[in-house]
Amino acid sequence: MIGRKLAIFVFLASSLLAQTLIIEGFESDLYSKRAHFEVRKVSVDLRVEGRYVEDESFKVVDALNIIIGSFYAEDLLTSKGKTALKDTLKSFTSKEHGVDIDTIYIHSLKIIDSAKTDEIIEALKAAGCCDS
Repeated sequence: MIGRKLAIFVFLASSLLAQTLIIEGFESDLYSKRAHFEVRKVSVDLRVEGRYVEDESFKVVDALNIIIGSFYAEDLLTSKGKTALKDTLKSFTSKEHGVDIDTIYIHSLKIIDSAKTDEIIEALKAAGCCDS
């Protein structure tokens, strides 16, 4: 009985310290596997829960900037890549910034394809909208 009360007390005490940080519209340019030196823009929305994550949000975002750059854009679209991103972000943030993340939820993670100017011009020409 005492052990159960102690466990409930510890849970409630840690819950009081837990915070939630919402990161929306985070964008980063990452290297692509498709072509040598090609860069693709990635957008991610996260919910981060842990101790002091809201108070120290600048540290969490700094860590995200550093960690996400170690991935290829296409790798982040896989389950393995998403799990690796979460695990690495938790570890790095704790080790480098002293911020303990309990859970990371990925709400959205996508590659933003932006057409190049030449591709737009060629598409317009093909549609007969422009003179050659």
